[in-house]
Amino acid sequence: MKSYKSFSWLLGLLLLALLLAYVLYSQAEIKLRHEAVLQDKQETKNTIGTLVQAQQQTNLLLAQSLAENPIIEELLQRPQPLLRQKLSQLTANLNNATSFKDIWVQLVDIDGRSVYRSWTEKVGDNLLPFRPEIGTVFETRRSLQNISVGRFTISFKTMTPVISDDGTVLGMVDIVTQFTPLTQKLLNDAGVETVLLVDKRFQSVLTRALTGKFIDGYYVANENASKALLEQLYQGRLQAFLETPDYTRIDGYVVSVFPIKSEDGVLAYWLAFKPYDAIDFSQVNWVLQKYVVISIGVILLVLLLAVIIMSRSHAEAKKRYYRQIINSVSDVIYISNGKQVVDANAHFFELFDEFENLETFLKRYQCVCEVFEREEGFLQPTMNGMFWLDYVLMHPNERHKAKIVHNGVPQIFLIKVKTMMGLSERLYNVLMQDITQIEHYEQELKKLSVTDELTGAGNRLACNQAMEKEINRSRRYLSTFSVILYDLDFFKKINDTFGHDVGDTVLVEVTAAVRAALRDTDVLCRYGGEEFLVILPQTPIAEALQTAERLRSAVESLSREQVPVPLTSSFGVAELTRWDTGFTLLKRVDRALYQAKEQGRNRVEMAEEVLGPQEN
Repeated sequence: MKSYKSFSWLLGLLLLALLLAYVLYSQAEIKLRHEAVLQDKQETKNTIGTLVQAQQQTNLLLAQSLAENPIIEELLQRPQPLLRQKLSQLTANLNNATSFKDIWVQLVDIDGRSVYRSWTEKVGDNLLPFRPEIGTVFETRRSLQNISVGRFTISFKTMTPVISDDGTVLGMVDIVTQFTPLTQKLLNDAGVETVLLVDKRFQSVLTRALTGKFIDGYYVANENASKALLEQLYQGRLQAFLETPDYTRIDGYVVSVFPIKSEDGVLAYWLAFKPYDAIDFSQVNWVLQKYVVISIGVILLVLLLAVIIMSRSHAEAKKRYYRQIINSVSDVIYISNGKQVVDANAHFFELFDEFENLETFLKRYQCVCEVFEREEGFLQPTMNGMFWLDYVLMHPNERHKAKIVHNGVPQIFLIKVKTMMGLSERLYNVLMQDITQIEHYEQELKKLSVTDELTGAGNRLACNQAMEKEINRSRRYLSTFSVILYDLDFFKKINDTFGHDVGDTVLVEVTAAVRAALRDTDVLCRYGGEEFLVILPQTPIAEALQTAERLRSAVESLSREQVPVPLTSSFGVAELTRWDTGFTLLKRVDRALYQAKEQGRNRVEMAEEVLGPQEN
């Protein structure tokens, strides 16, 4: 009887232990999945930000292009039905040529009255009392962008002044675009459905709401909002969604809320619905996080230059007229006959401010290319045996850049070249647009896209790029390289005991110690949660084993001031063979790391060699 009771107690304790283990495992899984969902939410936020930025950039470029169109200037000065018809056709072409549909175009004269609207025939009303920003555009003579709620919906507005050749402000171009194309693109590219809700304090403003749909006073702004999702919101869940700080799970969806704000507060709420099954949980067990490369919207630069056809009898008059045009453009523009600069706009002498005029410039330089920096990736006086201007003309689809040091500060210019036809000699029309700041942002984005945010080591993308580069170099030059894969022993205990913040600090300290023990040419990447990969260019296996042992010792030598408990690590080492691919090399080094753990941890193991076809 006593034996039976003892067995029952043991069985009960066993079941209790199994239950506790299951609960702990489930909690850990829930937490990891929660972190993965938060990461996915951040990626969705970044994607939305990129879409909004691209929309605003496109609106600005369209507004600037239209502001330089002769039809716009003539319509502002002499409103005529024929000109309105031409502008309507131009607006239709813009809608067909851009990825953002339903573009609304409005012209406002200098008195603040509407001269043209693409979406209605109503014109002549005074907008200044309702839109004070119009006066700001006229006063500052600069473009202005905002997101606002009007009678129809929430929309992007881009206002650009129209300035005549003599510098007079004639009016402005107002570009209005909707959010629906952005929500559709988010659905197509990322599989995220959207319900865009304008805050209920604007209900009285939306007198002609396009969709006509309201939920508890919130206006549904996107026309492609799913009926099934709207039905969920109609069931009284809307306020709960808006008040949840992280996200909400409902009917197989993860719902994230992103407020759209202005200086006056929240304008609208972007509710993003992503299927829970579409979130990547494949690497959740070892906390592998992939960072989404920041898509930079492609900056479209459309500059409309009026080509003046000059007759010989009016050549000088036409030349003065042409000078007024190029001086009104904010970029550097000059004319060259291929031997020297023959004309330039005012911004040319802002760049070369040590010269008062073209005559003094030509005393020192004949060609602007003489001041180009001799750096790879930038234009040089001779490109592939061709004069640089001819080279740019022969490669119109390439992006040509030049680097010039101005007053000790490097500046980068985007170069565009056109030939001026119909003149007594062939002339080059050169446009130089300062893209220094844009280049700086692109370099920063490239760096962030291949860097692990926590440790500063390379991320998985950097690892793949470096691996492909070294394999290609090895095949080309018949050289070799080795890889080291290591992770921290019992790292999960640190997270469980001290928390993830301390665990993150440990990863940072270990990364710093390992980086200090590597060469400048070696590549250190965070391969997984506590798993790191080191790529050793032109390094045979014997030297790689020594390096791994040095790294193991560096980790083991970390002081208690750096890490909370004594720390060890396990290493796998492999050298590329002629039979290896990137996949097989990583597989072999991963097997070696597993062997190091199986044999007691805190050790270095060499991967087994790959047998060639004749040896199998």
